[in-house]
Amino acid sequence: MVASRAYAYARIYMKRSTTIGFDARYANTGNTTLSSYARFIIEAMADACPRYGYFRMYVTDPDKHSEYELLTRRHNVESMAPDGGFWRKVPWLWRTWPIGRDMERGDVELYHSLTESLPFGLARRNIRSIVTIHSLDFLTLDKLYNPTESALRRIAMASSIARADRVVAVSERVKEGIIRYFGTDRDKIDVIYRNCHPRFSETITQEQKASVKERYQLPDRYLLATGTQSPRKNLGILVEALALIDNDIHLVLVGRKTSHTATLTARAKSLGIADRVHLIHTFTEEDIPAIYSLASLYLQPSLYEGFATTIVEAITVGLPVIAARGSSLEEAGGPDSIYVEPSDGVVLASEIERVLGDEQLARWMVMRGKEYITRFRPEVIAYNILNSYRRIGVEIAEESSTAG
Repeated sequence: MVASRAYAYARIYMKRSTTIGFDARYANTGNTTLSSYARFIIEAMADACPRYGYFRMYVTDPDKHSEYELLTRRHNVESMAPDGGFWRKVPWLWRTWPIGRDMERGDVELYHSLTESLPFGLARRNIRSIVTIHSLDFLTLDKLYNPTESALRRIAMASSIARADRVVAVSERVKEGIIRYFGTDRDKIDVIYRNCHPRFSETITQEQKASVKERYQLPDRYLLATGTQSPRKNLGILVEALALIDNDIHLVLVGRKTSHTATLTARAKSLGIADRVHLIHTFTEEDIPAIYSLASLYLQPSLYEGFATTIVEAITVGLPVIAARGSSLEEAGGPDSIYVEPSDGVVLASEIERVLGDEQLARWMVMRGKEYITRFRPEVIAYNILNSYRRIGVEIAEESSTAG
């Protein structure tokens, strides 16, 4: 339901509140990285600023996701769609320009884009702006992407970064990329991490584990990797490493199927380990924590990640992590996870065997990892975002807005 709460109440509340607009384009869609991130940020901010923060989520197709609908029930969060049927038919055009007029009418002081793009004309309407940049994979791994699409995305991103009053990067790796590719002043960029979904912190019962194991036909001992099965994820190195370790260890790959999936299955077959590689393409997000909990070790060999939330998920559930060097993976997993070169399957296999053969090491990695990821708590992230807002002159005075 769009703008479901009473407007009379909203107007009274806004008189004593700072109103922030969010690009919530992905917040009301499925469980992609961008959609989960958008909902996480909006919820964290609403929790951190219950008295003096009022948050408007600008969308074109409201209430498609159950978690988005829950956000709209909060007393200080409102869902806003374009006025008139015409703009709903051309949502991309509304997001480019007219949305600024709607924000001006709604007394929005700052617009925070969670989707890497800003509308035009905000400065003219005296609306401050922040844009979050999630990934520069299309520039770092340019050979894996369509050059025309990458060029257009680069132009659009450059424009948004230049027009924004401030830029949020989801990792130091992304920040350095923004400076390198766009020449942005280092002092204009804030690094603010993100956390995983609260479901990964919930208790997983033995009954849930047994049900998930049977439903997905999971092996007794397995290594786990999650994410879309694309070349960027570098999953082939896991298949290579699996062929070098004990036959009772299996590999489970959970993620969306792509044309690259056939390459993975063919390589597993050629190495004689096809029966030890399990591909899961159809699953529910609610089952993912249990799939993690049944694994022995989490692997993240990606060639590039803006920020690897999946590593935070694994550590939260209680898995030791081995990941690839050279991206933002070290920022997600901390100094006590293990990192190897993304092309070295022999070393990867050796490290896998070392962790599997040393229960004390595995427990220590998990313990230290859990200590490390406390920096990704929602209240910490909300505090850092509030600081970013303050740097461009937008203050939400909340007694509760501290890092804790």
